[in-house]
Amino acid sequence: MKKLYVILFVLAAGILQSCKKFLTADSPSNFTPEYVFASEADAKKSVNSVYALFNQDAYTSRLSNNFAGNTDIECGGVSASPDNSRRDIWSFECTPANADLLTVWNNGFNAINRANECEKGLLEVGLVKEPNSKVMNNLLGEVRALRALWYYWLINHWGDVPFKTKPSRAGDNFYLPRTGRDTILSFLIKDLMEVEPKMAWADELDYGIERINREFVIGFIARLAMMRGGYSLQPDLTMKRKDDYREYYQIANTYAKKLIDLKPRALPDYATVFMNENKYIKPVNSDVLYEVAFHPGFGDVGWNNGVRVDAGTHPYGSGSNYLSFPITYYHSFDTTDKRLPVTCSIIYYDKDLLQQPSGATSIAPGKWNRLLVPTPLGSASAKGTGINWPVMRYADVLLLLAESENELNGPTAVAQDALRLVRQRAFPEALWGEKVTAYINSVAADKQTFFNAIVNERAWEFGGECLRKYDLARWNLFGKKVADTRNTLAQMGIDGNAGTGTYAQLPDYLYYKRNSDGTISWYNKFKKPAVEPPLKDVPSVGSNPDGYTRIAWTRAMYNTTTSGSANYVLWTWRGYTDNTGASSLRYILPLHNSVISSSLGVLQNQYGY
Repeated sequence: MKKLYVILFVLAAGILQSCKKFLTADSPSNFTPEYVFASEADAKKSVNSVYALFNQDAYTSRLSNNFAGNTDIECGGVSASPDNSRRDIWSFECTPANADLLTVWNNGFNAINRANECEKGLLEVGLVKEPNSKVMNNLLGEVRALRALWYYWLINHWGDVPFKTKPSRAGDNFYLPRTGRDTILSFLIKDLMEVEPKMAWADELDYGIERINREFVIGFIARLAMMRGGYSLQPDLTMKRKDDYREYYQIANTYAKKLIDLKPRALPDYATVFMNENKYIKPVNSDVLYEVAFHPGFGDVGWNNGVRVDAGTHPYGSGSNYLSFPITYYHSFDTTDKRLPVTCSIIYYDKDLLQQPSGATSIAPGKWNRLLVPTPLGSASAKGTGINWPVMRYADVLLLLAESENELNGPTAVAQDALRLVRQRAFPEALWGEKVTAYINSVAADKQTFFNAIVNERAWEFGGECLRKYDLARWNLFGKKVADTRNTLAQMGIDGNAGTGTYAQLPDYLYYKRNSDGTISWYNKFKKPAVEPPLKDVPSVGSNPDGYTRIAWTRAMYNTTTSGSANYVLWTWRGYTDNTGASSLRYILPLHNSVISSSLGVLQNQYGY
């Protein structure tokens, strides 16, 4: 089914033509709207042209994950100094000359214009001819949601952006100014609220969760409303939210409840959710509400986001991970949390497919692994794993309900029950009394404590899925969480090196030995051993052949030469220098120089760029 989906993408690209550059018109289409949208089959192909833009590098390797660092969870490796690449986005040092900015910006507005084209055709032709067609109505919902998705991403990264809901035509004014993000979000929310009741559930669609469906749109309305009700960085570099924010928390609350009432589902085993993606299995009425579909040969999941696999003669190809987790995140988990071993991989596979320790600065998102795809991708393969990318899960809706309910009414039974469903899935049933019931009773002591619990739960639930940047911004916690992480890592390094202090009980080294099948067994993953185990080849080569090998862990956060923090700590969030976390973090990106120059003076950079 994925194969047909991609073929439809390719066919659709030839049917609908749109902007090659931001807000400029293309040559007229070879087909009239009356032809393209007159039948359900052709209209569907046209809508697939919007989906097709997910298959560009602008989304597969940039927007979906590269643009999401660096937070207190997902962190990309930063160079010794700015290098005008994705690393500058991670270190908050991006300049208007960064080419990735233009790539994502142009692709985003291209997708929006294609969605606008489809909406016009569906409203003026398709739904006029067949007003009660379930297919046509769902297609309308799909293009509106796809347009909303792209605006959601654009305003998260650029703040106020030009806003257009009509397809570009020759003679239009292509030099549009910025529209306030709150105005855009309010429009998108109302737009989706109008079309959602006419849409189909995933189990009614030919490609299920690989197409925009009703349950995703309901959940996405809640996510958009939480963003609209949250904080955002203003051009004067202050974080603010509008006075009407409670109205949007109420919308989020209403729509989260709506999905739970209309289309409830049990949360499946956590590991299975991601194993399904690795295995190209796409269950409906489960956790994933919508995931971007990638056929083998497309998509970068398991290449730049997932367990590292080195190239060799083996048939699986090679993949790395651009965004890793800091050890602060790894050690934030309860050690019995079933999400920890799924989320955080502390091993990688070398060219011979032997497991190797990944190291303290390279904890990978373990949710995706190219070794697990149904058929090996080939020894020369790299990109194009065909592993789908989750955009929204049911667990997200549950936690949005818990958060919005708490904001509006405090930690009520509704809020607690939503959190309970997520935590029950995370722990063995035998531990529910302590890890779920007692824990929730404790954090429900007051509104602030419960909110803090939601902040933590979203970290543990969605690690590697690249939602954290958006959450931290709307919570006005971006600067604080970055500063806390950096300060904690620095202290871990000090304590690990000294052997005393707050974090001295954590492993200063991790000890492991290799098994005969090429896997690794760990001696200590969470605590410093009371006595160091015998080390292989110590005190001399050949000693303790069955002994352990060690790698630096908390000690890796400390530079013994400078008697200070390691470069990882100093560089990762380098552009944000406030170790108190009190000042706003400039997460908004600059407009690319060419966007400014082509706007003929209408657009200018803000936010101190």
